[in-house]
Amino acid sequence: MITRFEIHFVPAETKYFRMYSGAFVRGFLYWVLRRISREFASKLHSDRHLAPFATSPVFKGNEVANRLEEGEKYRFFITTFIEEIGEALKDYFISMDKLFFAGDYQEAERVEVEYVCESELKNDAKPKKFKINFITPCYLRTPSQGYRFVPLPIPQLLFRSLARLWEAFVKPLPSGYRDWLDEWGVVVSGCSIATEKVLLRRQTWSVGFKGEVSFSIPDDSYVEKFAKTTATLLNFGKYSNVGGGRTSGLGVIDYSLLF
Repeated sequence: MITRFEIHFVPAETKYFRMYSGAFVRGFLYWVLRRISREFASKLHSDRHLAPFATSPVFKGNEVANRLEEGEKYRFFITTFIEEIGEALKDYFISMDKLFFAGDYQEAERVEVEYVCESELKNDAKPKKFKINFITPCYLRTPSQGYRFVPLPIPQLLFRSLARLWEAFVKPLPSGYRDWLDEWGVVVSGCSIATEKVLLRRQTWSVGFKGEVSFSIPDDSYVEKFAKTTATLLNFGKYSNVGGGRTSGLGVIDYSLLF
């Protein structure tokens, strides 16, 4: 069960973010988890396995905010993939009237909660073409021992990233899907992107790409079950983010099927 929180708040004072706002959302989440269970928060923070949550940066309307203005309205998202964590956060969030965020207590306006089960994530569409909007910077990792960071929308790396998250928190994927990806089952058919450099913590910068990328599944590599799997992973990606830094608001995406 996925639990997504959309938290709306009103700042107590005007201030610029010293770092990317998604890093402050991540810090807020750990602050809440420590108040719920300090031992659990410490374990989660130090665990080298995939983190069971994703966040967004702070939005003002539909734009990513680089500062807070007193009296204006802002929002951010936190998504968890473990039901127990989601329920513990829900109990905390619905009882709070202020939130400690970016070094100050801010007025909590409202919290919206969305539950998403596995059946809702499944997508029976069988697309041959689709478009992804990378709303926040995204970078991908090569599956090598040393890792290389790639700020480009390479389909194999993109869908391997989503596949790894899906299998960690939902269920196994059809056999052969990764091999199909590696044989260019999905290709880029067009893009309009730019790179952006963001500060996630002191002296730690990340570079990712933003913008729209069109993908297609060529006729000579089209496999219906893998096309459906790809559509399901796209739906999942709206909640999980994709690539590195997803717990600090990187890799936020939306998509449209072009068929």
